[in-house]
Amino acid sequence: MSRRINLFYIMDHFQGTGGTERHLTYLVEHLPREQFHCTIAVMDLAPNRWVDSIRAAGISVIHVPVLREYAPSALLRAFELSQLMRANNVDIVQTFQQKSDTYGAAIAKLSGIKHLISSKRDTGELKKGRHRLANRLLADLFERVIVVADAVGEVVVAKEGIPRSRIVRIYNGVDTGRFAPPTPQQRTQARARLGFTAAEFVVGMIARFRPEKGHDILLGGALSAAAEIPTVRVVAVGGGPRLESLRRSYARECEQRRIQLLDDATDVTAYLHAMDVGCLLPTANEGFSNSVLEKMAAGLPLIVSDVGGNAEAVIDGENGLVIPPGDAAALRRALLLLHADPARRQEMGRRSRQLAEERFSLQRMCREHAALYASLMGSAL
Repeated sequence: MSRRINLFYIMDHFQGTGGTERHLTYLVEHLPREQFHCTIAVMDLAPNRWVDSIRAAGISVIHVPVLREYAPSALLRAFELSQLMRANNVDIVQTFQQKSDTYGAAIAKLSGIKHLISSKRDTGELKKGRHRLANRLLADLFERVIVVADAVGEVVVAKEGIPRSRIVRIYNGVDTGRFAPPTPQQRTQARARLGFTAAEFVVGMIARFRPEKGHDILLGGALSAAAEIPTVRVVAVGGGPRLESLRRSYARECEQRRIQLLDDATDVTAYLHAMDVGCLLPTANEGFSNSVLEKMAAGLPLIVSDVGGNAEAVIDGENGLVIPPGDAAALRRALLLLHADPARRQEMGRRSRQLAEERFSLQRMCREHAALYASLMGSAL
């Protein structure tokens, strides 16, 4: 194929705080420019660093405000979206999130777009019944459905009626140059900035403070382990709706600096460098966590709950431990096990880094997307 393939991404929202925003930023910035031209349309757009980065790379991010797809104004926005697709001579439309999978996909099909792809990035426990019904009714619009983990694919097949033959699993990718194991000096500096000594056992999690992310499990399990590990310390970074309520609930522990509950951070590497063990403990609705991959690339052993694709990134007993969701007692046991065996922690961290480089690199993720786009267009890249 002599000309570039024109890609058009549609998103419900781009607020700059979620894994989907990060994923799409990495993807459009690293796809080969000589082979692909990217445009992004967003229905709910807020200023954020990811959009700034995309635009700085010369890629258009266009706000097409749609609050409710069934409101009269949505008809005008539908016309806008259709005109944008035609003006950009779009070859492939890829949708992210619920409204884009229905409203956006229907507009694309009516606009004559031949190739539609849906991206399913979590197990969808938070979807309402009407959303699942709409997805089933419109399932035939999509030529392929990208899922970020096999676990997500199984849910999509079972609950949304997508034929297994249309499922393409592409794991998220991590920038293994930006996220890397710290030098001894970096580790010392990172711990000093947070007020941790070399002797303290630092357990960390980077995730939005939302009910399904399992911060209560993290805090409850770690504090219960403190009876046998007096040096255990917890640092959780992410901001979000539960941050202030958790700070109030654990005010004494925060005051004693046994727990640090911190807002969203532009650069999380310094927090990763301070940790001995990284955690991600969702109780529901996980996909394939960028946060887990960043911890792996930073050379950390992990403890994760068996939700979504966590157990596809963390191989139980190799680069970490996989525990049942919602089980603070299991977290306590896992922490005691890893604290007691520094050599095992070190080996798990080494294996985490190896897996990040071999299976979950940003380059691999982009290659697999590029190959899928080319296959739909009947070309070879």
